Amino acid sequence: MNSPARAIVLAGVLALSITGCAAEAEPPRAAPSPSPSAAFVTGSLAVVGDSMTLAATACGTPEACVEASWAVGTDPAVDSIADRLAQLEGSRPEVDAIAKLGARASWARSAVDTLADSPPDIVLVLLGANDACAASMSEVTPAPDFAADYLAVLTTIREVAPDARVVAYSVPDLLRLWELGRGDAETVEAWEKSPSCRSLLAAADSDATADAERRAEIGALVTDYNLAIEAACAATAGCTTDQGAVHATRFEAADISSLDHFHASRAGQARLAASAWPAVEAALGR
Repeated sequence: MNSPARAIVLAGVLALSITGCAAEAEPPRAAPSPSPSAAFVTGSLAVVGDSMTLAATACGTPEACVEASWAVGTDPAVDSIADRLAQLEGSRPEVDAIAKLGARASWARSAVDTLADSPPDIVLVLLGANDACAASMSEVTPAPDFAADYLAVLTTIREVAPDARVVAYSVPDLLRLWELGRGDAETVEAWEKSPSCRSLLAAADSDATADAERRAEIGALVTDYNLAIEAACAATAGCTTDQGAVHATRFEAADISSLDHFHASRAGQARLAASAWPAVEAALGR
């Protein structure tokens, strides 16, 4: 794997010290078992994701801006997972981004096969936003299909990288994106001109019953996706979930790109990295 990142980018729109009184002869004690992280150093990290992982728009253009990625970025202001591992372990892991603008879980099913070329020590997975955030309601991925796709992603990762620690992240709160922009005329106008995420952002300033019900349907779908992620992770050896941390992240207006009012800004990438880090610590036994 190359450093700082190899990104698949196609066109397209997370000692207790016990002392006491000593007896005349202290009884023999078994040597303490090493902690799971004692001999483990993260030499390589891979992330499976979409435009969030590629930090699209964070450089001021619609394209990927991997330097600002929450997972593998090198921008100190973001403090990515890779940089946090470097601070924790003393060396920065080699990184690999299996990601695509507009990626869905169905795309990742086969894309993760490439991890077999050089199996990483830890794999981060952040998928699902594009399955719910579609060009129309008819193009949204049904919850059972997403569950099958996501389980296949984790199963393949385990097959091609049998020793890797896997971290499965929840889907961000897409309704929060709508909440942040619905009251801003410029944002609503930009959303209306864009084909992105019509399932949620169409008629963003409308309170009509049909529009409210459509948005509620997307919110419920994301909840179902997150339940599927938890179930798939529970069924996969060596997998750790974020326990909903990414979904619970409360992005603010400054965290959203001023370019398209849709993707995360560098500040948003930094907020995501902070939310995503505890699950990595848990996976490493820290």
